[in-house]
Amino acid sequence: FGVSRWGFLLLLSSWGGIRPFPCASSHSMKYFYTSISDPSQGLPQFVTVGYVDDQVFVHYDSHSRRTQPRVSWMEKVGKEDPQYWDRNTQIARSNEETFRVNLETLRNRYNQSEGE
Repeated sequence: FGVSRWGFLLLLSSWGGIRPFPCASSHSMKYFYTSISDPSQGLPQFVTVGYVDDQVFVHYDSHSRRTQPRVSWMEKVGKEDPQYWDRNTQIARSNEETFRVNLETLRNRYNQSEGE
């Protein structure tokens, strides 16, 4: 697969265990970031998906431009903290811009142009 034909795909993840109390069972939280330099067929250019214990709990993409809950127990977060979704949307938009710039830098360093 040539880079010029399929475009660059950048996938990063971050994760960390959550252990609120020493005697509580452990849980995991992971975020996956995907950025595509030349999306096609209606694919978003950037997507963030958050998981807790392998269950999607939040989602952001460059089409909706909003971080949104994916499970009912996250919907009450906005009621308890009215600014939560706005803050996380701003973080996701900042990440989207960073990934866009990084992909452009990669394209320039490897002397690739769009559509080649």
